[in-house]
Amino acid sequence: MAENELMQAYKSIPIVTRSLMTATVVFTFGTKFGLIPYSALMLSWNRILYSFQIHRLFTAFTVTGLNFQFLMDMYFLFNYGCELEQTTFAARTADFVWCIIFTSITSATIAPYFGEVYLFQALLSTLILLWSLANAERIVSFMFGFRFKAKYLPWVLAAYTSIANGAALPTTMLIGIASGYIYHYLDAVYPASGGPRLIPTPSILYSFFPRQEVTGAQFSGGSGRTTATHRPAQAQEAGHRWGTGHRLG
Repeated sequence: MAENELMQAYKSIPIVTRSLMTATVVFTFGTKFGLIPYSALMLSWNRILYSFQIHRLFTAFTVTGLNFQFLMDMYFLFNYGCELEQTTFAARTADFVWCIIFTSITSATIAPYFGEVYLFQALLSTLILLWSLANAERIVSFMFGFRFKAKYLPWVLAAYTSIANGAALPTTMLIGIASGYIYHYLDAVYPASGGPRLIPTPSILYSFFPRQEVTGAQFSGGSGRTTATHRPAQAQEAGHRWGTGHRLG
């Protein structure tokens, strides 16, 4: 009975977030216990381009430390991944997959300039950044009851990480934040100002993750409220909901 309940709870996690969490657990534990060499997973453009080890564009984002921070990382991945997948990208799995692909490639392009080869924190920071833009005016709480608007959350976490690591610059987190802002500008802000969507979701992704509903999205640039209208799937328009979302908890 307990096993069935555990499996049901696992399957209830949205598919993209569930896949990311599963890969992170597998590769983090695999490297920690010597089943997989770290060098086989790290980002290396030389090996990607000349040895066609394309998997590194994925695995570099699925390895994190196996300590107390691991529990926090998984909590954040579950919390903000689910929130995005069930609200901003509700019934738009292909768009969410494309968001992760685009921002991951962007982070992987920036990372070599800073000597970063493991980018889980970049992925996590991107998800938190996008969630904070979609819920900009929501009040969130941090340690010891410190309350502030959600739009500041990525910066508060980056500052906390810097302090906790002896004032070291949280480079990987900043890379993820930058990638998230680039995606949000190209996907929401620029189209809202009258420009075209420069990064539309590739149609091939819809063959794997079909459109399920349409939402008439008002692109607010992450600061306003979004009004949604549902229509039949065949009439679905491109775009995401960058509004206030739902309450956590």
